[in-house]
Amino acid sequence: MKKFFLSIFLFFVFVILIFLLSLVYVFFRYRSWESDFVSNMKSEYLIDEGSIKEVELDERLVKFTLSSSDTESLVLSIKEVGSVLFTTIDSYLEEGLYLENLYISPSDKKWDIYLKIGYENISFWISFDLNKDDIQTAQLYTTSVRVGPFEISRYTNLVNMINKGIGEAIVTLNENGFVGRYIENIELLEDSIVLKGSRY
Repeated sequence: MKKFFLSIFLFFVFVILIFLLSLVYVFFRYRSWESDFVSNMKSEYLIDEGSIKEVELDERLVKFTLSSSDTESLVLSIKEVGSVLFTTIDSYLEEGLYLENLYISPSDKKWDIYLKIGYENISFWISFDLNKDDIQTAQLYTTSVRVGPFEISRYTNLVNMINKGIGEAIVTLNENGFVGRYIENIELLEDSIVLKGSRY
């Protein structure tokens, strides 16, 4: 009987030890990734509460909306897109959570967007990719969600949730005429995003 309880005890000790070692591995792997990531950031693509106050879009949005052309394009810089995303995402976070920083790593047809989410004295980076196929459409989509270097898409339904949200946002934008035009196409470029809109 004593051997049985000893075996059970040793088994639980082993499980707890494995769990603790896994936590240590995750912690140090994340810290190493974060150190490399932050050191390679380009400051012009980093958005925070201070930098969004420097962005003025009203005049250009009015021009885009009121243009007499049948089709009109609106070009937004990385900083401008980042300020819109920062404000929007921060407003949707649950109580207690807040957005410290947003960082965009752009390339042609694919942007990686990083969010530094804070809770009390803890903060961590979450990222997702934003993709655009080589066809004329306003549809964007994501394929991956990560916490630091760790892919979590396969364990959650976040990719489907984000894609559904993007789709619904574009439909709402077009159906309710928030920008005064029907958005026909969105292009993700290395240094900007281009919205092509037609008159209703």
